[in-house]
Amino acid sequence: MISPRAWTRSRLSFVAYEGSEMSFSVEITRFVVALSISWFVTRIPLFLLPRIALHELPLVDHPTSPPVNEALILQLLRVRRAYWASIPIGLVPIALGLLMIIQSPSSFGFGLIVGASWVLIARITPFTLNPTGRYPYAMGLIHELNQIRLEPTPCCADSSPIWEIDGVRCASCNRLLLAESRPDIGRRRSDKFLLGVMRVILLDGRPFTDAAEEE
Repeated sequence: MISPRAWTRSRLSFVAYEGSEMSFSVEITRFVVALSISWFVTRIPLFLLPRIALHELPLVDHPTSPPVNEALILQLLRVRRAYWASIPIGLVPIALGLLMIIQSPSSFGFGLIVGASWVLIARITPFTLNPTGRYPYAMGLIHELNQIRLEPTPCCADSSPIWEIDGVRCASCNRLLLAESRPDIGRRRSDKFLLGVMRVILLDGRPFTDAAEEE
């Protein structure tokens, strides 16, 4: 027969274990929520800023392949600014997280730091050593496109370069002029709003497909 003292001791041990397990679950939940918020806040400018500009550029509607013209170059410069705006914006949740951790150990504050740092490290890490593919909106890529705009390749009598999803081609003869995939260029998307937001944020502006092979 179990004595009342032993039963009470076992009961208290069970309650303490249950409480510690619940506390651990709460801390994990806070960390994941903070990480998600920080990650989302740091990436959302790439979707919002190019699409709420006061001065609309004459771009063709999504998903039509845009011609390589002055409007496209200006839009790419606009999206490039939004892409790098994540760095000062990402410093805000990092600073808040540090303040929380300094005051007291906080899983929420740690989540804010990890989420924003994740995005910032991904932004400053180049994809390749190629100047045109180092980042989704590398200046080398914009210079190449502008060169094609100013001096179209004489591939046919009526050369008209357009930027398809896997590279720049001549609309008349379909010759590949630049083997660089097209990232998101900040147009209002034809797919559903939430689907468009998730696609741009998850891919972080990167092209959806690989570049075409050089001909």
